[in-house]
Amino acid sequence: MPKISDEKKKQRQRDILKTALKLFSQKGYYATSIDDITREAGISKGLIYNYFKSKEEIFFELAEHWNEFMNNPSFEDALSRVISEDMSLSEKLICVWDETVNQWTAENLDFAGIKFEFWLESSKNEALREKMKEKAKNSLSIVEEIIYKTKPDIEPGIAAAFSRLWWSQIDGLVAYFVSYHILPPPDEIAQIRKIILHQCKYLELQ
Repeated sequence: MPKISDEKKKQRQRDILKTALKLFSQKGYYATSIDDITREAGISKGLIYNYFKSKEEIFFELAEHWNEFMNNPSFEDALSRVISEDMSLSEKLICVWDETVNQWTAENLDFAGIKFEFWLESSKNEALREKMKEKAKNSLSIVEEIIYKTKPDIEPGIAAAFSRLWWSQIDGLVAYFVSYHILPPPDEIAQIRKIILHQCKYLELQ
């Protein structure tokens, strides 16, 4: 039997993960079986176990490397291209909002459903909970770093509260769009953006 190259192994592993991501997003974690994944991927059950010990391990791998399967550039890289030091705090923060909304494509919203599966399962699994907490911490730090760099004398509690409110609004909107299987209506998003900008300007006064 010819030996499979490391590159081919990595590609096959990635193909399995992409297939699982699609099925988990469409059917949910518990409703998706290993048989579903192998059938959709067109491989044998024996082969999939050469790469992953269980469905749970596949799920954890996706939780760890979720962003690698999205069709967007790095969020931090995108922000570095649109944010400049001479901007006001509200201008910087609204750039974060705009870059986030720009990623709300039909495909990405479809896949976003699995993020809620991650959070649901993390309530019962300590290892996954720690991974999700770390990802949440990284998201919070993006907004907090912008606040502290632009307004270094701000009270830490205010910066932390604003950052948490910021991401809870985004997560809430994504949950709504995922649940209803719709893209954000442009007129509605424009109105929401005005409200977000008002919050950003309020923070400048603190």
